[in-house]
Amino acid sequence: MNHSQTYKNLLMKLSTTLVFLLICVLFHDIAWGAPSANNTPPGKMKVAVVEFEVKGEFELKEAGSIVAEWMINSVDKTSKFDLQERVLLKKILAEQKLSLGGLVDEKDATAKIGQLFGVEAIITGSVIRWQQMVSVTARLINTSSGSIIRTAEINSGNINAIPSRIDELALIITGLKNPDKLADLIDKSSNQNLPTDKDHRYWHDPVTGMDFVWVPEGCFKMGQSEEERQETISESSAKTYKKKYNDETPQHEVCVDGFWMGMYEVTNRQLRLFDPAHNSKSYKGISLDGEKQPAVYVSWNQAKSYSEWLTKKHEAKSKFRLPSEAEWEHACRAGSESSRFWGTDSDEAGEYANVYDGTSKNKLNCKWEFHDCDDEYVVTAPVGSLYPNDYQLYDMLGNVWEWTMDTYSETSYSTHEKSNPVHTGKGNKARRGGSWYSAPGSVRCSNRGNRSADRKNKEIGFRLIRIEVTN
Repeated sequence: MNHSQTYKNLLMKLSTTLVFLLICVLFHDIAWGAPSANNTPPGKMKVAVVEFEVKGEFELKEAGSIVAEWMINSVDKTSKFDLQERVLLKKILAEQKLSLGGLVDEKDATAKIGQLFGVEAIITGSVIRWQQMVSVTARLINTSSGSIIRTAEINSGNINAIPSRIDELALIITGLKNPDKLADLIDKSSNQNLPTDKDHRYWHDPVTGMDFVWVPEGCFKMGQSEEERQETISESSAKTYKKKYNDETPQHEVCVDGFWMGMYEVTNRQLRLFDPAHNSKSYKGISLDGEKQPAVYVSWNQAKSYSEWLTKKHEAKSKFRLPSEAEWEHACRAGSESSRFWGTDSDEAGEYANVYDGTSKNKLNCKWEFHDCDDEYVVTAPVGSLYPNDYQLYDMLGNVWEWTMDTYSETSYSTHEKSNPVHTGKGNKARRGGSWYSAPGSVRCSNRGNRSADRKNKEIGFRLIRIEVTN
């Protein structure tokens, strides 16, 4: 979409009464019939996604259909509803030159749709654009009563961030995410001294195409609790714990300022803007080098050089760097206190983290423990393929280990500052998050690893912090 063009309103709301009458005529005495209830999986609500109404300054008249398709994909990933095929609805209505955008406000009309298509609820809404601001509203409407079951809204000054945020709408609409958490997050971040982004939550880098999300300031308990220690020993062994995970204590309170963090790990495409010859290679014949896969075989030194290159590209208006260990763990936890941002069960990783799981075990047959789940990826997944945490950060756990700016020290938790701690000096550099190759014990927010600054391998990548420069 060319953002410099003048946009005009291409869709107008149709008369509710007229559309309703035409639909009644269209389906009168036609043996269309509702799909049999016996085909619906037990416990799942049968739902249809209807084209979203388009308002405001859009060049693309199909915007409502595109958003509906995104919503179908996002809702389908939750496995929460039994979805009716939207394309069929669109085809029939298109033949009569009808739109359902303005129809669903009427209780009688939604009830009629429920009868015609055999669904208990409809997901619909609107997509609005004025200047650079885009708003998408979604509603889950009961077709029996016409009442709204749930509603959710996202707003962004960056149109490119909308596709990835449809997952956020879907989680709220399906009831898997508490909208109050999102509201709290927005309220907290809007009360801080934020950069002047229009919605105070997202910033798009025009040089690389990276999206950044605002992580609010806060204090949290950094490191491993006694409960997590016991969980980790049970998932691995006392011997493995002592060898790999004994450097996550003592748990202590740390406070960090708010910061912009990359929503995703830096991809191969983005790294090749800096180093055209970069090659993330393959593993056992499976490519790690796709455009949207996270860049691997990246040393700490190279990640630092990349951040310096990007800083120069922005001509001192923004600076970029690796996150500190404290910033990284704060961002990973996203307000949670459990070992993983989704909870304590490592076998739920398949929804949120690309890890060594059943798929990997069948293909690779490594000797260590595997996650008893299936994320459908053997090696690195394209960034953003799984669900984000509550700060809308993707792949914070799994996919690739991520470099931090800290010099690793086994005893740093006993010595560093409470406020914005960073451990400096010579030595190996700290990495966080685990990878597609990692056993359950390594895929936790408090887990720490380290490698030499010049080390490269198939599991380590990075994401960046952005600092707005103010004069």
